[in-house]
Amino acid sequence: MSTLARNISSWLVVVVVVAASGTVGTTVAFQDSAQDIQTKNDALRAENEELREQLNESRENRRAAQNRNEELEKQLETRNEDVDALVSELEKKEQLLNASRTRLAESQESQAGMSRSEMEKRLDYLCAQRENRDRFGCRQFGPDE
Repeated sequence: MSTLARNISSWLVVVVVVAASGTVGTTVAFQDSAQDIQTKNDALRAENEELREQLNESRENRRAAQNRNEELEKQLETRNEDVDALVSELEKKEQLLNASRTRLAESQESQAGMSRSEMEKRLDYLCAQRENRDRFGCRQFGPDE
């Protein structure tokens, strides 16, 4: 082989070695980069899983809140029905009370009227007796005597 061929061969060996070392370096760099990407990907997967768990927990909390809200709405409806029933009952009792007051007033007026009538009869009787005394000379007693 000639010197030229040796020089070319040497250069080819150097180029192959440089290329191989560059490829090895690039391969190592790619492996490091791939490892970094894999680590980041694993971290993102873990974060994604945690976010899914949080989402599921939030959905469960929302369902529980909706159920509680429905329960409270039913209780409120029941309470409103109870209040309506009590108001109706109270109105009936007020009507009965007013009717009783009216009957009582009428009764008191009737009794007052009877008492007045009785008092008028009693006065007429007493006046008649007084007239009889005066006629027969009976002594009259006044309020001061």
